[in-house]
Amino acid sequence: MGSSVGWAQGDPAPHPVPERDGPMKLDDGWFVYRDQIVTPGSLMATACGKGRAEAVTAPDVWGPAFTASLTSGHGKATYCREIILPEDDNSYAFWMGTLRSVSHIYAVAENADGSPQTWLLFKNGELEPEGEQVVANPATPMISLPYGTQKFTLVVQLSNYIHKQGGMIEVPLLDLRWRMAAMENRATGLPSALVIVLLFVGIAALVMGYRRRTSRSHMFFALLAIAAAVRAAFVSDLIWDYIPSFSLARKYDLEYLSLYFIALAYYLFVIDLLRPGKRLLVDKAIIGISCVMIFFATILAPFFPPGTITLTREPVQILWMSIICMVIYSVFHASIKTPEVRREAISVSLGGLIYGAYEILSVSGVVPSSLEWSQFIIFAVIMMHAHAFVVQARRVEHERDMLMASLEDTNRDLQNRALALDVALREAEQASNAKSHFLATFSHELRTPLNAIIGFSELMSRELLGKLGNALYKDYARDIHNSGTHLLELVDALLDLARIEAGVDDVKADPIDVEALAVEVMNILSLLAEQHDVTMKLECQKKLPQLLGDERKIRQVLINLINNAIKFNVEKGKINIALSANEAGLHIEVADTGIGIAEADLPLVLSRFGQADSERRRRNAGVGIGLPLSGVLVRQHGGDMGVKSKLGEGTRITVTFPPERLAQKSAMVASV
Repeated sequence: MGSSVGWAQGDPAPHPVPERDGPMKLDDGWFVYRDQIVTPGSLMATACGKGRAEAVTAPDVWGPAFTASLTSGHGKATYCREIILPEDDNSYAFWMGTLRSVSHIYAVAENADGSPQTWLLFKNGELEPEGEQVVANPATPMISLPYGTQKFTLVVQLSNYIHKQGGMIEVPLLDLRWRMAAMENRATGLPSALVIVLLFVGIAALVMGYRRRTSRSHMFFALLAIAAAVRAAFVSDLIWDYIPSFSLARKYDLEYLSLYFIALAYYLFVIDLLRPGKRLLVDKAIIGISCVMIFFATILAPFFPPGTITLTREPVQILWMSIICMVIYSVFHASIKTPEVRREAISVSLGGLIYGAYEILSVSGVVPSSLEWSQFIIFAVIMMHAHAFVVQARRVEHERDMLMASLEDTNRDLQNRALALDVALREAEQASNAKSHFLATFSHELRTPLNAIIGFSELMSRELLGKLGNALYKDYARDIHNSGTHLLELVDALLDLARIEAGVDDVKADPIDVEALAVEVMNILSLLAEQHDVTMKLECQKKLPQLLGDERKIRQVLINLINNAIKFNVEKGKINIALSANEAGLHIEVADTGIGIAEADLPLVLSRFGQADSERRRRNAGVGIGLPLSGVLVRQHGGDMGVKSKLGEGTRITVTFPPERLAQKSAMVASV
């Protein structure tokens, strides 16, 4: 181990021999013949670096990092470097990394007779001096160096026509063969483990989302984990361990496609975690751009030349910068506006800081750019977001448990109230039945003394048995008769309501001449109309069909409606009673020019014992039962009663009986 690795001639300081503490970087001492495929035998010993060679330091990348040209990294080159191995019994190997191109790697040594001894260490594709070649699998494994040969020239021939950057992308490493084999095993095993873990995390998130019916957040996280697994498989060249013939062009397409999915899933997951609800315009823009890139990589890229997908690297970097800015905004917004998601924001922030710090330190050279480290960082970031997801899930579960407990309490309270309402309903039904029974009994008992009062007061007012002696007694007897008659009408109305509510009131179906019945009622109420200075008019359709119903109840309806129209009319007012029939049934309309009813008072007037508060209504004593009773009697016949009124403009009441209640449907005509 006392020898050195370096140039045999012209090297100012020998390179140190690889020690057991790590591999040696072969970054300097390289020469490159650009746009040439040089025969390996011609670069033996000091011939490397002669002619049109250019001294370079690895890595040597063709094409700038930011370019819109697909051909900027296309071309051919031959690299060479003299290697001096220690004089010991150890075997050595070196690691080239991904070359993105057709590549042949040789070791050229000088025989004792001065002739070149050439070993082909690695071959990937057929490399011709002229033309363009596209390689299927550019990944280079660990390359063993010739055993027993101390001094030789390492020759690397490259031909890149599939990526906008070519050349020697990474710094080659030299070390003992067993240590390089261990590094290769780690480089293969770590991506496999990472892919398996990420796939497991993604599938578990999908299963949990399906079981908990919170599929959106779980879907975003699952998409993030699965896309990260796909990217880890392609970036680490793991795909070629299982499918050696996999197309390099498709490999780049899927590698970038996974990156687009990661960007979209990461952003959706973060904003759903920290800013659930309404989406901002910039949110829609980022989501839209990501979807466009996914569409391009999935549908369009296979129809373009190989490597076209690599032109989107700069737009993706701009997209990621926008995403990072919005994530920072979301973290601060959540920390300030929504304290309950502060723990999730901290986890997201730590994940972003870890990955961002690693990228900055690796680009600046403070820490080595290692695939092993990058995979570990990816795993750490995913776990940070998984922690944020778990914290959110626990918080949601806690809120759900609290809501369920509140719902259970509310449900118990509602059940108790339902029981109380059921008891109250039964008590109300019992009270209603008792009331109906009382009204029926009480009304019946009142009729006998009222009939006596009315009869005797009528005898006294007519002085049929002789003079009363004082004229005032005759007036008093007339008042007693009028009051008794009014009270008997109220008792009859209450008795009708009690019978209807008790369900013992039958409706007859006798033929009724509605026109004759209306004339009869108008004659009965003519004296009352004269007293109120109100004129009544009847309009009847020709050949009006008879109504099948209970004549006493229909008479009561007409009396109630016309009586109200008289009482609540104005001086010299008018009442118009219109009778007509058509296909909809028989119609009775009573319209007056009275004081009217305010719209807000209509429900009150139509309710039982309800009266609008007005001076006219207070003067016309009543208990507010006429209109409600009329409505009940009409509904008993299957009809309907409508009221239209406006304060100060009169009232129009329309009663409609269905066609089934008409005795002569064929006699109906539309004209009056």
